[in-house]
Amino acid sequence: MLAAAEFREEREELQALISSGIFHRAPHLLSFLTYVCERSFQGQGDQIKEYTIGVEAFRRLPDFDPKKDSIVRVEAHRLRRRLEEYYVAEGKAHRIRIEIPNGQYTPRFIVQDQPSKHVSAAGSAGSPRQVGVAVAYRSGSLERAQAKVETSDGSRERSSWPWSLLLLGVVISGLAVLWHSVSIRPAESPAAREETWSGTATQPVPAEFRMLTGYHGAPFTDQQGHSWSPDAYFTGGFSASIPGEHLIQGEPEPNLLRSQRSGKFRYDIPLTKGTHELRLYFAETEFGPGNRGGGGETARMFHIQINGVDAVPWIDPIAEAGGANRMLVRVFKDVTPAADGKLHLAFASLTIPALVGRPAFLNALEILQSKPGFIHPIRIVTQDQPFTDVDGRTWSSDEYFFGGSLAYRSEPVVNARDKALYRGERYGNFSYHIPLAKGKFRLTLHFAETWFGTPESNEPALGARRFSVFANGSALLQNFEIAKEAGVNREVTKVFENLEPGACGALWVEFVPLENYAEVNAIEVEQTE
Repeated sequence: MLAAAEFREEREELQALISSGIFHRAPHLLSFLTYVCERSFQGQGDQIKEYTIGVEAFRRLPDFDPKKDSIVRVEAHRLRRRLEEYYVAEGKAHRIRIEIPNGQYTPRFIVQDQPSKHVSAAGSAGSPRQVGVAVAYRSGSLERAQAKVETSDGSRERSSWPWSLLLLGVVISGLAVLWHSVSIRPAESPAAREETWSGTATQPVPAEFRMLTGYHGAPFTDQQGHSWSPDAYFTGGFSASIPGEHLIQGEPEPNLLRSQRSGKFRYDIPLTKGTHELRLYFAETEFGPGNRGGGGETARMFHIQINGVDAVPWIDPIAEAGGANRMLVRVFKDVTPAADGKLHLAFASLTIPALVGRPAFLNALEILQSKPGFIHPIRIVTQDQPFTDVDGRTWSSDEYFFGGSLAYRSEPVVNARDKALYRGERYGNFSYHIPLAKGKFRLTLHFAETWFGTPESNEPALGARRFSVFANGSALLQNFEIAKEAGVNREVTKVFENLEPGACGALWVEFVPLENYAEVNAIEVEQTE
């Protein structure tokens, strides 16, 4: 089995496909390709089955039956066609090509040398013949595909591929050594030049504006239905992609935070008048345990200015997120445009000798028009799709979680006004890190016991599940039993007032099992003052 580091080029090709925009408005194809490639990179190609794709990539329920539901076969056919079209046009010159063979779901990564021109056997120059070496990686094992040479008269002969393959191996080994000796940051390259957006800011951004910094592909639509624009309005810094091997905990969905702008840079974004909520996204994938830069807390710190004022004198992404490779969101309320009608954001590293060469960075940002003094309510339902309740309120699909697993239950919650709110649950030993601005908040937790016991008799359920809930270290519920409070398949809500975010700007809600697993069905956080 190949080590994960040996798939660097394959991961880069996957990222190039994702960034190309060919999966815009095709989230199923994106999920399909990402899932099968990541499984293959991890040496788990033998686990890529029609059922696992349906359940794990397309979020079908555990009772998914491929014989009755043909979604995987249909989307596989669409994905093969989309890949063929890409490599005929935009990806024609790529050294690596990703294929999903007919009748299979395990991807193949074809490494193809570029065609070169040779003098023909008859001695005439300019008559090309294709000379190449193709190497296929499948399920983490190396397969050699012996290439054939097409001569000028149309006949075919075998190439001397063993020598070419040996040369190719030497080149790849050299590149691998070079890759591990440098950082992903283009800022450290002497030849790199700072970037400046070439567009013109003539109109204010929409009332809901989302942008992936350092990303230059087509707009990206996430599973919530939100559209994220490519990078714009920037001056300075450098854009870079984040290698695919970094699994970012707490990320709303895979492949959202896959780019960054780093260095000393600023954004000058035209806004409408009034107050706005600003949300800045970070994920430390370079420093910290397991990353190339190593270290831990204080490995990278920088400051953030909003309209010339130090909004964050120093930010330590590892410390605030609780570890490396974790999503961190900072929220600011009552953000207004400056006198020139623009929001000015500036990012720069601290002037400390130990932090030289460790630049500021940003992965994404959101700007939402809001009521003065308040941020938007946060409503989360533990399901994989957004949900609109009977009152017309939108609940986002599960996000901001760390740990636990998602499950769906078929038994209806009999006393709930909105039964669909309890269709899914997160269970296990888990927490939610919910980003908030300064203020006081009401937290409402929604529970229903749909696993232990039966609606006819509560007795078997009693004592089967017990857990505690904490908010920023303070106990909210201790030795809590859902069935004891409400019975089986019945909802119970717990409301907690006057909660405040911690020093890192988040409400950390922890669910700690005492007997079997903790669980929750939905979470609401609303600002009260």
